[in-house]
Amino acid sequence: MEQGKAIPTAASVLVHGVLVGPVRRATVIAAGPEATYVAVGDDLVALVARRGVRLPCAVVLAGDEPPPVGDDLALGEGSVWDGDRPVATVRRWFDPRVRLTSVDPAATRRLAARVQATPAPDPAVPNDAVAALAADPDASVDDLLGRGGGLTPAGDDLLAGCLAALRARRAPAAEALGRAVRGRAPGRTSRLSAALLAAADQGAVVPEAAAVLRDEPGAADRLLALGHTSGWYLAAGLAVGCAA
Repeated sequence: MEQGKAIPTAASVLVHGVLVGPVRRATVIAAGPEATYVAVGDDLVALVARRGVRLPCAVVLAGDEPPPVGDDLALGEGSVWDGDRPVATVRRWFDPRVRLTSVDPAATRRLAARVQATPAPDPAVPNDAVAALAADPDASVDDLLGRGGGLTPAGDDLLAGCLAALRARRAPAAEALGRAVRGRAPGRTSRLSAALLAAADQGAVVPEAAAVLRDEPGAADRLLALGHTSGWYLAAGLAVGCAA
């Protein structure tokens, strides 16, 4: 990162409050080559490299710079700070929330068939988890939350896909599922995964999932290729939420 030069970024409207408010210290909870995940109070923000996954709670850096990391990070006043120096500044905002006017039943069937054609990738999640979620979403919350490995367990991804699709459709069933997820996720799963579930409760998803909801050509293949297990379980959840 060039000394003294703040990188322009695009930030999610879901983290607008923490970014434009007063400068507050950020605690790094996880970091990798494509993203640094920081907590600021109750908020979780992903500082994402340009080629990283644009999460619904992301600040996406322009150019080829890696995301900042360290013990002196802070967020506020429209910037990401390293000590008393702004290292990244918000230049524009994006909205990861999806709102659908209608859902094509044929597209939902195609998505479900595409998911079923690929075996479920995480052995920690029961093979009948998708069917159980479709039968009774609220009852599946306890069985799925935190189930699987990684920062976003597969069970959480399945719930997130279903909840996001229900919210995008403005389906009444989203209320009970969202309430159950919000109430039980803290302490049951990772801090990042809980933040993504909260985003899903607003109909907010990664662009690959948003493209599936909008039935864009080739979107299912792109989503299924996302991550080790996340893409498959998000796609399966979207299919359940669209068909409910």
